[in-house]
Amino acid sequence: MKIVSVAQMRALEAAAFASGIREAALQEWAGHAVAEEVWRLLKSDERVAVMIGHGNNGRDGAVAAEWLLRHQIPVDLMLAPRHAITADELSRLKALGASIVMGSWSTHLRSARVAIDAIAGIGVHGALREPLAFMVPLLNLARAEPGSALQVVSVDIPSGIDADTGAIPGEAVWADVTVTLGGVKQGLLRFPAAERVGRLIPREIGIPATAAAGLPYNCLVEADLSRLVPARPLDAHKYRFGRALVIAGSDHFPGAAALCSTAAARSGAGLVTLAASRDVRLAVAAHTPEVTYTQQDVRPSDGPAVLAAVESYLQSHNAVLLGPGLGRSAETTAFVRAILQARPAARQFVIDADALVALAEIADWPTLIDQDVILTPHQGELERLNGQPLSNDVPFWVHAGRLAQEWGCTLVAKGPCTCIARPDGRVDVWPRPNSALATGGTGDVLAGITAGLLAQRLRTWDAARLAVGLHGLAAERVVERGCRTLLASDLLSEIPLALGALARATRPR
Repeated sequence: MKIVSVAQMRALEAAAFASGIREAALQEWAGHAVAEEVWRLLKSDERVAVMIGHGNNGRDGAVAAEWLLRHQIPVDLMLAPRHAITADELSRLKALGASIVMGSWSTHLRSARVAIDAIAGIGVHGALREPLAFMVPLLNLARAEPGSALQVVSVDIPSGIDADTGAIPGEAVWADVTVTLGGVKQGLLRFPAAERVGRLIPREIGIPATAAAGLPYNCLVEADLSRLVPARPLDAHKYRFGRALVIAGSDHFPGAAALCSTAAARSGAGLVTLAASRDVRLAVAAHTPEVTYTQQDVRPSDGPAVLAAVESYLQSHNAVLLGPGLGRSAETTAFVRAILQARPAARQFVIDADALVALAEIADWPTLIDQDVILTPHQGELERLNGQPLSNDVPFWVHAGRLAQEWGCTLVAKGPCTCIARPDGRVDVWPRPNSALATGGTGDVLAGITAGLLAQRLRTWDAARLAVGLHGLAAERVVERGCRTLLASDLLSEIPLALGALARATRPR
């Protein structure tokens, strides 16, 4: 689904109306989408409280309430003094069994399993004002009460956030789930609002795909990832799944080589070869015996003279990862330049970590890369490559798309919502931030996954997108076991499990 500003969302709706779709139909599809997601959270006889404000957001909430009532779900309606429901609609909801809560809202919220936040939508500017503002703290307090099992599902956006900037100018809802409708509002992916979103579920509501065709920013979802999983034919051998050459690690950072080499193997590469020093090789062998090695030791700190030890492997391996744990020195920078100058035509490369630092120190570095190269910087490394800071007033994916075009490569701009940009400026954004990944070594794992997928002959942008999604899903699997934090090595055993789950989603039946 496309990532949109409020103005772009209005334009999509206008295009839908111009094509003959009635506003009432869009609202019906929107309300049903929300209700379906709420229904998935419920067990029998659990109640739903629906907090309804004014405007289209309130009307979507009313449609969701009717859907739930028709599916025998008990519903309590909590109506703002000025709300979106007509007298006839209210009579119909009452006839279906809706309870209209006139007082003691806090008590009814505590007895509900799910509360639908349909208080305010994308049309609100600035802080919420009365009579809506008082509804938000009541909902937040009920959700945060010790022992509460209440889950809050927001319609389109958590009420009170700025749908464009991600700002929180006043009271705003803390959601457990946000069902965003027709387009992913860009403020949902920007902080501080992104922390209020919970699990983001994009749902289509019938807007013609042609209306959004020209929008360059897309929200990456699991259905997109499933289509990218490489096939594994039963009659295949290891070379069918490619060879990944990993140039990583140093005596100070042997773990980086272990993490990225293992990740490449875990993601399905047929053969992983590590170019490193003897001590790094011994460390990796103890961790992952399946990794193989170049015949000669490779110390990037020895400079371009070491190139001869890896030249034949650059020719024989169809994917190369360069950078994790190499260390930083003038000699290492010269080594990185020599490797890139020796890169065979059309050879797919992942450049990460210390190799990105080295790249930024090479004056003409963009001439050394092309569309077959994936750069994987975090924001600090991206700004170093850019030569200046990036404005926080502009969404991160806009910067990523511009720089990928400027540099002619695939760019994985790492952050809470990692962006994967193509050389033509198109960008996919992973919409599920996870602070458990904010620890050393997780970037090395992502780089290794990417190289392992490239070895299996995925296109650069596809490999980058699938790698980012796998990385995120593997982390979620760790957290779902009850872990609040993780080590980068915790991700390694989860990679094939996450990959298998994606593959099963598209398996022929």
